[in-house]
Amino acid sequence: MFIGKSKEKFSYHNTLLCLIKSLENKSITVDLRNDSCVCGQLTSVDGYMNISLSNAVFCDPRGNEYSLENIFIHARNVRYVHIPQSINIITAIKQELRCNKREPKERPTAKSRKVQKAMKQHLETVKSLNVDSSAPPK
Repeated sequence: MFIGKSKEKFSYHNTLLCLIKSLENKSITVDLRNDSCVCGQLTSVDGYMNISLSNAVFCDPRGNEYSLENIFIHARNVRYVHIPQSINIITAIKQELRCNKREPKERPTAKSRKVQKAMKQHLETVKSLNVDSSAPPK
């Protein structure tokens, strides 16, 4: 189940963040705002779309490549996340949302005095109708 603040949960359920979350433990490429890119295995993504990659290769705008064991990418630096072609997007979203489906909270069924009184009157009316219908006609 997705863990985070209410704002993060809202983003997860109402944006394509769930698609990125479904790519955990898969190799992806992330384009950054400064025209560089990072390729690696997606370790985690949070509700703000901050991304952690492991076994990553950082390519700067000049084409230099740097191998990194772990890298954290702040959400505001992400320009584009490449989805692998082997991933069916619709299926991945449905599966991710199904796995993290929120369980509805059970609320107590305490009834107000007004509702209890109305229910009592209703039951008395139904009871009197049943008694009248079982009596032989005159």
